[in-house]
Amino acid sequence: MKRENSNSQVKTRKRKRTSSETETIELSKEFNFKDLSNKHILECISAIFHMTQEQLKKTNNLLAEEARPIFIQVTSVRVPEMPRRQMRILLPYSIVAPNDEVALFICDLEKGRRKDYEPTVEHYKNLLDKHGCTHVNEIIPINRVKTEFDQFELKKKLLSSYDHFLVDGRIAGHMSHLLGKIFSKRRKLPTSVRMESKDLKHEIDYALRKTSMQLHSHGDTHLMQVGNTCVLKNVLAVCEELSKNYPSGWTNIRALRLKGTNSLALPFYMTLKNKNTVDPNTIAVQPKRPKAYRDVEGELSTFISNTTVTVKPEGILILKKERTNENKSSKKITKKKAEN
Repeated sequence: MKRENSNSQVKTRKRKRTSSETETIELSKEFNFKDLSNKHILECISAIFHMTQEQLKKTNNLLAEEARPIFIQVTSVRVPEMPRRQMRILLPYSIVAPNDEVALFICDLEKGRRKDYEPTVEHYKNLLDKHGCTHVNEIIPINRVKTEFDQFELKKKLLSSYDHFLVDGRIAGHMSHLLGKIFSKRRKLPTSVRMESKDLKHEIDYALRKTSMQLHSHGDTHLMQVGNTCVLKNVLAVCEELSKNYPSGWTNIRALRLKGTNSLALPFYMTLKNKNTVDPNTIAVQPKRPKAYRDVEGELSTFISNTTVTVKPEGILILKKERTNENKSSKKITKKKAEN
């Protein structure tokens, strides 16, 4: 018999990694918003500018000199479970172009539908001139909104007449109901301003640096405007805010894309993670409740004595009847009579 060679090579197979090992490796190499490539974002921005200019050349648009907005498109891994809510983000640079029209909704000095609102407009015009505010082009009292823009078509005309809207903080809640869903769908809900501030110019400039995105549970895509120029720093600021306040944070973001008004969406971040890696409990956001959202409990005088009623905020009634010693003794007597 031939003697086997001791120096012969032994073939070995590499052991395949289990699913648990691959998951731990993926978690250890989890992507962070700070790892975004600024060069790649700049390439997307320049490509969008190039595409918009080519589209304007083909259509011979007379408004080619106007600034074209750039949007960021957010796609989630899991659809957030939450009511409709506006997410506002403060940007380093304003999204208002030099030729944009800005309207300001203000409260009336004298209440009443039949009151003349011209003195109110003059009062706030003088106030803006006193503080050196030049961005506001139109002042609209709330009385004028109720009387002149009460129909859907009139609200649609108001929406298309101006590029940005501001509102006095004292009537911000009323204006969101008066303007309706059409303003929220077009991402033009007015931003609140403290009109009683000592530095009103700073307040208005601060409000015009904010952008908004409507969060909802009807789809996995959300959209917000990030600017016309100086887009890079605005995009980085939006990514940082999304990592903090987006439902479930950065782990729930599938993709981030930049797009123009009519251009393709160019991705600068994308992940293929499994949706099971996102905890479903973290994407459920509870709705905001008013301060008076509490149970009310009291004695019910129109019913049998020793009965209390609890009214829930949803309108649910709960009756509670306390058993007294007299009721217990009477039940025992009736039981003895029945046995006899």
